[in-house]
Amino acid sequence: MKKHLLSLCCTLAIALQADAQLIFTGYDLDAGTGASAPWKFINYNGKMLFNAGSITTGAELWISDGTAAGTQMLKDIYTGNIGSAPGNFYELNGKVLFSAASNGSGQELWITDGTSAGTQLLKDIYPGPLSSSTLGDAVVLNNKLYFSANDGTHGNELWVTDGTNAGTQLLKDINPGVGNSSPYKPTAYNGKIYFTAIDANGSELWVSDGTSGGTLMVRDIAPGNASSSPSSYTVCNGLLYFFATNSTYGIEPWVTDGTFANTHIVIDLNPGSVNGAGVTPETIVYNNKLYFEGTNGASGYELYSTDGTAAGTQLVANINFAGSSYPSEFCVFKNKLYFNATDGSSGYELWTTDGSNTSFIADLNPGAADAYPGYLYVYKDNLYFTATRSSAPDYNIYKTDGTNAGTVVIAPAIAPNTNPAKYCNGFFLNTTDKKLYFRADYNSAGLELWSIQDTTGAASIASLASADIALYPNPANNNFTIKTTTAFKAGTVTLTDATGRVAKTEKLYTNEQTISLQGIAPGMYMADVWLDDKRKTQKLLIE
Repeated sequence: MKKHLLSLCCTLAIALQADAQLIFTGYDLDAGTGASAPWKFINYNGKMLFNAGSITTGAELWISDGTAAGTQMLKDIYTGNIGSAPGNFYELNGKVLFSAASNGSGQELWITDGTSAGTQLLKDIYPGPLSSSTLGDAVVLNNKLYFSANDGTHGNELWVTDGTNAGTQLLKDINPGVGNSSPYKPTAYNGKIYFTAIDANGSELWVSDGTSGGTLMVRDIAPGNASSSPSSYTVCNGLLYFFATNSTYGIEPWVTDGTFANTHIVIDLNPGSVNGAGVTPETIVYNNKLYFEGTNGASGYELYSTDGTAAGTQLVANINFAGSSYPSEFCVFKNKLYFNATDGSSGYELWTTDGSNTSFIADLNPGAADAYPGYLYVYKDNLYFTATRSSAPDYNIYKTDGTNAGTVVIAPAIAPNTNPAKYCNGFFLNTTDKKLYFRADYNSAGLELWSIQDTTGAASIASLASADIALYPNPANNNFTIKTTTAFKAGTVTLTDATGRVAKTEKLYTNEQTISLQGIAPGMYMADVWLDDKRKTQKLLIE
């Protein structure tokens, strides 16, 4: 296996005095001017796994502990310079599943334990050079991964794996024969997965309990062979929200508790068959409500919220009176909702709301030009994002404390290139070294891996307040639910018994997640919850 050790190109304090607490580190993974273009990160066993490329190997699987010596290509899966393009990582039963291509096969299901020898093809679902799945639509529930795949015989259908070859199988041929059901956006809710799938009834809402017989259509929202095309699944206050359409209504907010009878439209926001929302509206849960981009027909597409009732669905703010503000890129920070929107005169800029008062943060690209703030990410006491401005340098990384004065460009001291963040595609928190990782093109090294370390309070661990998280029921029996108001990117819960033995560890993906207690003996346990770099531990009685 070819190995390319990371070259630490610089560790520089930021030039701006106001940001002296930030330390930038650049990593030249593809030495010289080549671009490793790292992305698709996951935290695993105290390290990071990710996709990165080089001229000689193409995009392959890399591993890092955040140090130069501890960063290397884990395995050259597709030998030569083509690259296996690994991505869409999911931790399952102590290992990581992902998709990758290898010599002689397309994108297939792979597994790794963090070692080269333990990185192997799990199953060649579609034998030969064609691809079965990129794992783009997948979800982990009850120690199994549910995903969409094509074996060349059944079309694109719902599959399941427990992380073994024998346990990787077609769950149900929803659209029989070679036709595709194209399972879309599987979402865990109340111990089952909900998703969009196509059969003779069109594209509708489906549910699965993990068995073929228990994989059923919930409701034919657009009767006959018409499609309601459900999208934007979000769990909020014990219900599953989504957006759908039929011949009576345009695209509108719907809600379900998983039963036919209680699957219904929340409100016909834009009356009649016209749309009250976009095709796949962005959503976020904030203050126990669902926020989304909607329209009532009288105003353009603006910021709305709903509590699941028609009366409780309201316009939060009409930001652009002359048109649409098109709010997007939602992120909760310091108990407020931040987003990208335009008022029609200042372009797409950074805005915030507490649900009652909505305000403009900063005109980052002055005048009518657009800043397009994106990839909003909370790291310690600041909100980080990318934005553009008309005067060079153009695309940059910004941070804000929520004030106009506290919204500033950040960069390493030596950053001569224009558009350094043009190809940044998000931020990733390494939960081990508490650094924020991203890709940027700051210097002659090309598009490479960078990190930011906020040294303010670096040694402390922030505690989750009681108001931020709840575990219920307690005592618990077959399962319990973790509900949090805290926005997070990486979360885990670990149950430890009175002897200190770890009884269960499970990744957290949503703000309201049900944890199975199957196989765990009754008794008193400590539930240790981590959300990024915040922690809360409390007792959980299992009966």
